[in-house]
Amino acid sequence: MTSRTRARDAFIAAAVALATITSVDCTNDTQSAKIAAPAVARFDAGDPNSAAGDAQGFIGGWLDGETVALRYTRLFFCAEPPTSAVSTKCEVGAGATITPRSGPIPKIYTLAPVGFRPDASTIHCPGGIVCLNHPHALDLSRIGGPDSVFAPAHSHIVTDREAGWHNTVNIRVTSLAAWNEIAAAKTLAKVRELQAAGLVGPDIPTNVYFFFEVQD
Repeated sequence: MTSRTRARDAFIAAAVALATITSVDCTNDTQSAKIAAPAVARFDAGDPNSAAGDAQGFIGGWLDGETVALRYTRLFFCAEPPTSAVSTKCEVGAGATITPRSGPIPKIYTLAPVGFRPDASTIHCPGGIVCLNHPHALDLSRIGGPDSVFAPAHSHIVTDREAGWHNTVNIRVTSLAAWNEIAAAKTLAKVRELQAAGLVGPDIPTNVYFFFEVQD
């Protein structure tokens, strides 16, 4: 095992350990005291394709039935419009009009547990703790939620190994049974099956972008 692999595995293990002691409940943007230095979104000014000063590390994800490591190397990107009530400018319920680069951009699907607490081992980003290069707050008012949510819990599904920017698609999961089916399958195909059966919420657009590469 290489030192790089050991570092990746240690990071993912630490994230899982944190999940066991944190809640998946959504709280207000004002709880910024829980993070040492709230990230500032790249929008309007600056170069979103410069990684100067950005942190680098690994977060878990699911791809084609397997657990993989997503290596994040740049800060998230959110830009208005659409309008957002939070300082990060990150909006759930409306798609982006400003993108971090031109051309087609692949998707990352974020699965959000709503109304229940999944097993910690199935959560890639525990609630109440800001994951690496993630926004500390989201505006959910367009989908009937609060206009300021602090670091909600979620997990990730990707469908290819393309490196670079990915636009986030939010999917709400409202039952533990459905969540466990997805966690066992680890595929977007299972999500689509459950959506067709009315057991999982629809795809919800966002203006949130993440920059990462997939590693085994």
